[in-house]
Amino acid sequence: MKKLLLTSLILICASPLTAATMNYAAGFYVGFMPSYGGNLESSTQYDPFDSRNGIDGMNKEMSGHDTTEIKRLLGLSGGIEFKAIIFDYFLMRLAGNYTMSIYGGAGKTVFLTGGAGTETDVTASYSMWSYDIPLTVGLIIPFWKDVKISFSCGLAFAYGAYDNQFKVASGDRKGSFTGWALPLVILVQGEYFLGEKIALNTSLAYYKGATETIRDSKRSDTTGLGGAGAVDFAKIDFTGYRFSIGLSYYFYSI
Repeated sequence: MKKLLLTSLILICASPLTAATMNYAAGFYVGFMPSYGGNLESSTQYDPFDSRNGIDGMNKEMSGHDTTEIKRLLGLSGGIEFKAIIFDYFLMRLAGNYTMSIYGGAGKTVFLTGGAGTETDVTASYSMWSYDIPLTVGLIIPFWKDVKISFSCGLAFAYGAYDNQFKVASGDRKGSFTGWALPLVILVQGEYFLGEKIALNTSLAYYKGATETIRDSKRSDTTGLGGAGAVDFAKIDFTGYRFSIGLSYYFYSI
């Protein structure tokens, strides 16, 4: 990995001074991210809602209660990219992405309050948005003259916001978290050239990383669930797979 990064950087810096072949491309794409935000865990889910595995642990059923499944978030994303291709086989890619939750994260469940074992209905909701700037380097494998497949890896600067809310008859708890991280990025991208300069592309990316534990910035909790101003803690998780499709335009070569 270190040798690949060093080789790519040397080639990029040296290419304007030599006869090396270099192509530049820009593009845009749209995509989606299943299980956006991971399992959306927070300390409020441990106490008082007794969930030991995040959003999945919030899903409980009980006779006499009207519950609906709280699904993990589905994220919709859009982005732009800039690529430098050296000698037709080496790649450096810089991109910018914005992602927001569009589905899931809302439902009804139940939990037991205190030692008396009182059954209480809970309405839960989650939401998240983020942007990230990944930089990856890697290799390109040409197939025939119209298809290229690239493999690259690197890091991204990611910044996001995650909100949750839990409502019961006696009050509610709200959490709001913002933070950044440097997740690992692994990207596989395929291109099919529609002409000399325009290519249809599709990609699969995997991000791995999360923020440090963040203190809740909300101070509007009501008194039924831990008292006014009760504080929540959580991480913003950027880990997951991202699928996208888009177009690339090869605008310059030397």
